[in-house]
Amino acid sequence: MTMAAGRETDAAQIVPQLSEDLLMKLYRGPLEEVPWRGFLQALIAEIGCDNAAISLQLSRKGLASVTIWGETPPVAREMARDIGTIHAEMGDMDPMSNALKRTGEVMLLEEVATPEGLEQDEFFLAVMKPYGIHQALGMYVSEPGGLECNLGLTQRGEGFQFTAEHKVFMTRLRPHVAQALQLFSRIQRDESEIEILTDTLDRLTIATFILDGRGKLLRANNAATTMIDRNETFRLAQDRLKIDGRVDARRFAEVIDQAIAARLDEPGETFVRAFRCAEPANEGRGVLIRSIRRERHVSVDASPAVVVYATDPAPATSFEQLIATLFDLTPSEAGLAALLTQGFSLSEAAAEAGLTESTVRSYSKRIFAKMGVSRQAELIRLILRSVAILG
Repeated sequence: MTMAAGRETDAAQIVPQLSEDLLMKLYRGPLEEVPWRGFLQALIAEIGCDNAAISLQLSRKGLASVTIWGETPPVAREMARDIGTIHAEMGDMDPMSNALKRTGEVMLLEEVATPEGLEQDEFFLAVMKPYGIHQALGMYVSEPGGLECNLGLTQRGEGFQFTAEHKVFMTRLRPHVAQALQLFSRIQRDESEIEILTDTLDRLTIATFILDGRGKLLRANNAATTMIDRNETFRLAQDRLKIDGRVDARRFAEVIDQAIAARLDEPGETFVRAFRCAEPANEGRGVLIRSIRRERHVSVDASPAVVVYATDPAPATSFEQLIATLFDLTPSEAGLAALLTQGFSLSEAAAEAGLTESTVRSYSKRIFAKMGVSRQAELIRLILRSVAILG
């Protein structure tokens, strides 16, 4: 063995190991109230440095990043807030972040700029120096959805030194960070989609329940929650949505099962069924059940799978609003669908709506795809059957 090979072996032996506890905390990070706080604290203990931080940002210019520290930086809260504001304004000037993104490597701060150069750097002076950062080691990771992450280790004094072995450690950690970032992004997108959906439906005052692939309730908007609280038609039993009355309950359960099964069998199609309650106690309430298209084939589905809409016996929702809500159409698409339901041809609908025929044809293709139909006659039949029951 050569002396050089011996030195490489010795260096490899002193590289900190990726412990099972550290990786568990990394993968658990997306579920924490403060994402990855536990992981960052474990990373600090593993490396022996002063602090560690994760900076998250969507890859669109002008969007401020969010920084999560393992330990609270040693500055007053007001100063930290001011530094955060400056960071948001000057983020694209960060020399460390720019170098990491450009090279794709794990880098030391000293590899990015000399001490003299940093003292001339506006970002370093305004953001990093107030924290007392003397050394830093960082890496850049991104995920397919556009979320970007900078993971950095920092040291204030000279009692600790980042080395090449720490760079090897971070390189080994990188694929795990990328995977955890993708999980975090997916969770955030699912939550955001549900929040947007329920917020929109709250404004339309249509009771809306979102169920997962097991039939359990994930989310309910204000109108739906009020309906449950008042024991009006709907109730919860072991987190599952139920309807009162033997006949209505059996029919409701059957259609929910059909929607879930259809979603599993035909992930690209939309299942829609509507009925009006038959039990006197339910006052003829209209119910529509629609499957949510899924992106992946999974046998156990805990993501949003089915939407249940319920209206009062005499709802005060316009025809276009109801169509938009039930079939996830934009206002323009709903307006065109309403015209097509009235028997207008595409050219007549274009003239009525003040749009070009090419625009109307583009809208109609999107409408057909969202509603799972291929012809205008099918669209009319589906809308009239659903809206007649609910509206």
